[in-house]
Order: sequence, then C-alpha cells, then structure tokens
Amino acid sequence: MAVDRRKIAVFGAAFVLRLLLVCLFPSLPDLLTGRVEVSTPVNSFKRPIFYFLVDLVNAQALITISESGQSVQTRLHSAMRKHIRWDGVSIAAWFLFSPFTIATCLARSTSVFTTTGILYAVSNAVDGNSINAILALGFASYISLYPALLFVPLMLLCYDRQAQLSKTPNAAVFFLQHGAILLGSVVGLLGFSYLITRNFWEFMSATYGFHLLVPDLTPNVGLWWYFFIEMFDSFREFFLGVFWLHLAAYVGGFTARLRRQPLFIITSLLGVFAIFKPYPSISDASLYFALLPLYRHLFPLMRYTFFAISALLYSSLLGPAFYHLWIYAGSGNANFFYAITLVWSLGLSILLADSIFAALRDEWEQAHPESQGKEVKQI
Repeated sequence: MAVDRRKIAVFGAAFVLRLLLVCLFPSLPDLLTGRVEVSTPVNSFKRPIFYFLVDLVNAQALITISESGQSVQTRLHSAMRKHIRWDGVSIAAWFLFSPFTIATCLARSTSVFTTTGILYAVSNAVDGNSINAILALGFASYISLYPALLFVPLMLLCYDRQAQLSKTPNAAVFFLQHGAILLGSVVGLLGFSYLITRNFWEFMSATYGFHLLVPDLTPNVGLWWYFFIEMFDSFREFFLGVFWLHLAAYVGGFTARLRRQPLFIITSLLGVFAIFKPYPSISDASLYFALLPLYRHLFPLMRYTFFAISALLYSSLLGPAFYHLWIYAGSGNANFFYAITLVWSLGLSILLADSIFAALRDEWEQAHPESQGKEVKQI
C-alpha cells in the first residue's frame, strides 16, 4: 500500500507540475515548440495537454520494467551487486521530473509517442508477452523508423523471459514468427495511412524517405546537419549510406557481446540513437536517461561519471545561449552551436561507453568472483 501511495504521489506531482508550468507561463509551450533542442522537422506537432497523461503512461511502463528485475537477473546472467538498485517508483520519478522530459512534454513533440511505443514494447517483453511487445515496437517503428533496429535485442529479451516462465521455444521459429508480425503490423498501419492520404508514395517520401535521405538540414542537437551542410553534393549519397550503416552496425556488435543482458542492449542502443540518429532531440536523451537508472548496480563500476555529467550540464546550459547568439543576436555563427552539440554528444558518448565498460566488468566479475573489486589492467 505504501508503494501505491508513493506512486500516486509521484504521478500526481508530475501532472500538477506540468499543469502549473502551462498555467503560470502560458507562452512556455509555444516557446519550447520552436526550440531546436526539442523540436525537429520530424517530431514537431501541436497537441493539447493530454501529453501529460502520455508521460504518466510511460512512467507506468518504466515501473513494470524495473519491477521485473531483468536489469539485474536474466536467464543467463546474475549481477554481482544486484542488491544495489532503486525501486520502480523512484525510477518513474526520475523520468517524470527530468527537465528534458518536461520540456519535451510541454513542447508537444510527437517523440513522446515513440517513447510510449518503445517502453511498452520493453514492458511487455519483460512480462513474456511477446505478441504485445512486437506490436508496440511496430507502432514505434511506424512513427519513427529507427526503433525497428531494436527488433533483435527485444526478441532476445522475449525469448529469455518465455524460457524462464515456461519452456524454451524454438529460436528460429520464434524469430521468424515475430519478424512476420512486426512486418505485418507496420504494413497494416501503412495501409491505414494510404486510406487517409490516398497518395502512398508521396506519404512514404515525406515520412520514411525524409528520415533516410535527410533533406532538411535545420540545426538540431545531432551530428548530421552541419556535416551535410559542409559536404559537396556529389558525396552526399555515399556518406548517407556510411552514416546509416554506422548507426545500424551497433546492433550486431552489442547483441553479440552483451547477449546475456538483452535489456542492457536495448538501453545502450537507445543511447546510440540519442547520439547518432539524423534528427535527435533531448527526448531521445530523456529516454536513455530514464532506463539508465535501472542499472544502479553498475554505477560503482563506472569511472568517468563526473566528466560525462559535467559535459552534459555544460552543453545543456550553453546550448540555448550559443543558438541565440547565432540566430537572433547575429554575433556568432554555426560553429558556435555545432561546437556545443559536439560537447553534448561527447558527454553522451562518455556515459554510454562507461556504462558498457561497467556491464562488461560485471560479467567478468561473475565469471571470476575471486577478482571482484580488483583493478583491471589492459595487457
């Protein structure tokens, strides 16, 4: 009962905070809607306050993921420090009161729906409900395309959970069946889109083609826009392919090396997306930050937390100032803003690499318990 009261208090406070910000600062949502840190050409969309409720739905999915214990105990791995963890309500509070989450919500970005699809795919996967998980992933992929890259680790998570809860299914049949369901769900949603638009190829060009070809180079917190502004057009197609291959390549590497921790693979890939997708926003970082506290037991093993947090805080504070100097004051240029986005990406990269090191160290200590706490040296 105490946990239920805490959850009600956290959810209620988060909802009231958003409502107060809208009531006390009526111009704030419109201001945030125009901010490049929050709004990109693929997620800007004006909607009513029901975004508040969507955030609460996302927080409930986080509680389900946390309470499953899959971050510390999987079918193939048991963390050495699994007693060091936060409960689901604390993780939901971290997500709901994050300034990045609040800014995304008030800006009415459609990224919150992608977040919903991903979190509900994972929350169903940790419960062993693979059909609902793949349908939720299909919804997220339909909206934003890149969540489709989570298919393999999500299926590994579903496979492991079903093996824990009942019996081990045939791996090949399991993956093929769910791959067909994912494809069918996306095709079904595209069919509805065709019925509405009646111009399928124009719709595809304006949505998935927009993601893949990156025609709009509006500044954002990512790395692509400045690179392609400075590039000669004759090299554009080549580097588009290189950038997309680079983004997709992490799926295979993470899956092969971190097979025993499928939920951590998903978390790490979300960190990669927040850095390397073509149109990232602080919403992508917010989702990564929401899942990272699930791995509280890895924090003692991380080595560069101070540098990562310092870089993220530094860029979060100076990013809006540099953008203002460039666009509005006219006393700067594109290098000002791009430099601070590089610092932002550097902070995320340090945090991501450090968490992966901690996860690998935890696996190594499980295999060599006599070496727990000892210094590791590269030979």
